[in-house]
Amino acid sequence: MPQVVELPPIGQDNRGSLVALVRACKETPARGEPFRDFRARLRTAKLWDKDRPLVLLRFLGAGGATVVPSPVMQALAAANGDEEMSIAVLDRVWHLNPLLTKTVLELVSQRAYHKDEIYKHLASSAYRGVVPSRPALESWLQVAIGTGLLRTLGIAVALGPRAERYVQLGTTIDPDEFVAEDRPDPDPVIPATGEEGDGAAAPAEVPAGASEASIPVPVASPLPAPLRHLSADGVPNPRGRERAVPASRFAAGFTDEVRADTTARIASWAAEVKLPDSYAPADFDLDGEAWVERADEVLYRVAVAAALAFRLDRERRAVIASFRALDKAGVLDDLYQGTVPENLPAQVDARALMLASLAARRCAEVPELASQLEGRASAAEAFAALDAALGRGLFRSELFWIVSMLEKLGVIRYDDLADYTITPHRIVRDTLFRLGFVDSPYASDAAALTATTRAARRAVPEGPADELLAVFALAAGCAYDCANRKACDFPCRERLD
Repeated sequence: MPQVVELPPIGQDNRGSLVALVRACKETPARGEPFRDFRARLRTAKLWDKDRPLVLLRFLGAGGATVVPSPVMQALAAANGDEEMSIAVLDRVWHLNPLLTKTVLELVSQRAYHKDEIYKHLASSAYRGVVPSRPALESWLQVAIGTGLLRTLGIAVALGPRAERYVQLGTTIDPDEFVAEDRPDPDPVIPATGEEGDGAAAPAEVPAGASEASIPVPVASPLPAPLRHLSADGVPNPRGRERAVPASRFAAGFTDEVRADTTARIASWAAEVKLPDSYAPADFDLDGEAWVERADEVLYRVAVAAALAFRLDRERRAVIASFRALDKAGVLDDLYQGTVPENLPAQVDARALMLASLAARRCAEVPELASQLEGRASAAEAFAALDAALGRGLFRSELFWIVSMLEKLGVIRYDDLADYTITPHRIVRDTLFRLGFVDSPYASDAAALTATTRAARRAVPEGPADELLAVFALAAGCAYDCANRKACDFPCRERLD
């Protein structure tokens, strides 16, 4: 989730602007409209700020040459009356910065706080998140008051009539983990229209002779880097295929019977889904035979591949190109041997080199790690050994990806291996939480991550559970501010709110 600290002026003192914004969302054609026309309507409604266009577009989750109604816009357009309109805005405020919302609600749940007191707390070392400016906090508070999240009490603010749901959501957030995993959503694209103040930047030029691996790849996917080969294009919608599960069946909790029903529904949908190729050992020129003679070097190369796949922030093709550039230049061999590379061609990416160096150093600290994995009695023990060696602040979710690659190589075999070959990406944990398979989407250590992978295997017993759950979320439109919760047939926590 992001940490957005600027909201458009649609709060208590600008209720007319909120009504105008809802009207603009209702008037946006379902098939989309040119950005120029969308912006013209916002200007007419006096909502467009040419000096800060991203603030409104980020709130709406809209942008691009053709503006298609986002889930946020759909929720606002479907709102009837003040209650639904306020909930749609609050759901978006929560998604844009749950840590800020949690912190403010926890403060005012103890006693009424003056706005300056709230700001002093946010500006102190006690708050781990991005600190808003004082005007930005005022805008945030005005939205919170106008929608009933907070209420005024003299010159102070206290919990409002609609705060209970978000107080409960806040209990699922661990601030330290949130800050560690926080990654901003990509900014909306503002196409160049040739008009002053349209906010568009000129496209960056690619240096002549630059390699594919050295060219930054723009991030336009809600998926983490290792899953960006996936999309919902051409994927059937999981919703609307069967009768809806009554909310009364899971209002008191998600039973094994309810979860089994969800598992069956996902399996029926997954049978019609064809996933694109994901990472394979051959992408990194690895094979099982090399494990026999130089197992530790193979494990080191898998670790480098994991570091690039997760930390380079590029799609699959560029990650593979970066790995092969390092290998072709002899850099991987030099790092494994502990020597300084003598030749660094221009096509070797500096960030990729840094990540490979970190992986090499950690592997060098644990010689014969591969033999330690082979000597374990279970995948749980092998994973614990891998975590002790390569964890410690370097790898977390990547460890499951590494185990999956070793399984694909055929070099490790355990009865419980399937529980450790699912990567617990955040989108996977969020989806499992909404569907009732885990009690919290947050996981602060290897044990909690492993509990998530086991839950993922219960939800998707066969196949790549992480990829299927991610595509499921995309195709179904799953989100914390879900626009489909009133019509969804799956048992889901969003339907209970």
